[in-house]
Amino acid sequence: MKSIGSSVLWKGFDRLAGLSKHIVIAAAIGLSAQLDVFYMGVALLGLLVFSWASMIDVVAVPGMVRAWQENRHEDFRRIAAGMFTLTLIGSLVLAVLLYTGRSGISAMAIGFEQERRQLLAEAIPWLLPVILLYIPMRLMGAVLRALRSFSPFYQAEFITALAVLICVWVYKEDGHVLLWSFSAGVTASFLFLLYKTHRFILPLANPFSPQVRGALNMVPGLLVLQGAQYIYVLTDRMFISFLPEGAVSALAYGFTLVSLLPLLIALNGSFITVFAEQKEISNKNARLNDLVSIAIFLGAGSTAFMLIAGQSMVQVMLERGVFTASDTASVAQAINAYAWMILPLFLIGSLDQVFQVEGKVGLMVRRTVLGLITNIILNAWFLFGLGWGLFGVAMATSISYWVMLLTGLASTRRLGYTIEKFRHTRWLAWNTASVFLVYTALNTLPVTVQLGVPSLFVAAFLIGVAMLLAGIFYRGYEQALIKATLNRIFRQGVQL
Repeated sequence: MKSIGSSVLWKGFDRLAGLSKHIVIAAAIGLSAQLDVFYMGVALLGLLVFSWASMIDVVAVPGMVRAWQENRHEDFRRIAAGMFTLTLIGSLVLAVLLYTGRSGISAMAIGFEQERRQLLAEAIPWLLPVILLYIPMRLMGAVLRALRSFSPFYQAEFITALAVLICVWVYKEDGHVLLWSFSAGVTASFLFLLYKTHRFILPLANPFSPQVRGALNMVPGLLVLQGAQYIYVLTDRMFISFLPEGAVSALAYGFTLVSLLPLLIALNGSFITVFAEQKEISNKNARLNDLVSIAIFLGAGSTAFMLIAGQSMVQVMLERGVFTASDTASVAQAINAYAWMILPLFLIGSLDQVFQVEGKVGLMVRRTVLGLITNIILNAWFLFGLGWGLFGVAMATSISYWVMLLTGLASTRRLGYTIEKFRHTRWLAWNTASVFLVYTALNTLPVTVQLGVPSLFVAAFLIGVAMLLAGIFYRGYEQALIKATLNRIFRQGVQL
């Protein structure tokens, strides 16, 4: 938990630049076919590129952490340089496959009409720099995290978001600016991290050395996991593609706003390093339960805020230019459903890291498959049976995330960990009661919904005060945990 504060500043800059980008895009083109194609393209990259990049932390960090702690610096460099070489080769192969198969890839959006499918196929060449550089870039971030240097990677993410913002602002009339600006941002971030890590990863090393092969022991199991996750996300996007033009963009905006705080705090960003450093099972168990408590604290307040002020947030941030009031209503529908997945968003990434570090990838596959089945059934029912449209697709996703979270928490027992159910249930009930009082009070004052910016500040202030008081006056272990965490964040904020 001590590492949370060090990431907040640059993560905040990254989120601010990212939000500014969305504001500019919304005003320029609104919820359109062009924006649908961009978000569908990024979603497909998530399946085929970003998901593989997420393996890098788990595959590379534990071995590098051990080598560095044991003063085996040459082994550390061999792992870092060898993995970097391997990611470069793998990314090149992936880029060739995606480029040559771009027509088939666009067909995955089975609900798209021919025009949007063609636009999606044309987007792949513009995204080739992302395909080539993103995975090696994440490997460089893993090298820095293994050295407990967290800020540079968040700085790199900020560079990406800032580059996109500037390009979109200057060239907003260019029909492909969303695509090539993303590639330009990733390229700039890659060069920045290369400067930060070149002494560890250059010159290139043998990608099949004993040190690298040792780090790759988990890859076969992770490949099974990635296959399950691929199907999960693919089916989700297939359902979304059946919605009318602009729906994909509305869901993307809704998810972006709902996931803002989980991404900003980034509990999983430093958790794997803290967790991998623990030698005793009791210490690991304590860190895991602390993580659950922190996630409950943050998740309760965040969920309440999005339910209370979500539509006002969209209106204030996005409703200008060609982004209309009906667009605001569409995004608000998605937010009202996605808000219920905020707590799982805080926790699932870190739980996955626990399973991966312990070499129990099968447990992750199990919870992903259960979430997949739930998502397919509920999407079909909500979308085609009940006709819930945007809200139904988003709600199906939220419920499936809860299925995955609860399955994951239950599976930790097989690893020898004990999730303190009674402790966390009491803590969740206490926080829920606190924010419910604020929710009830604000809903008795309808005028606050129409106040725009003031309503956001009122909601944020009252929820913040309620959560702070809930933490300070709680009669239990979490009182000391919340105080200690807030003190650490404050001290590190002052140092930054």
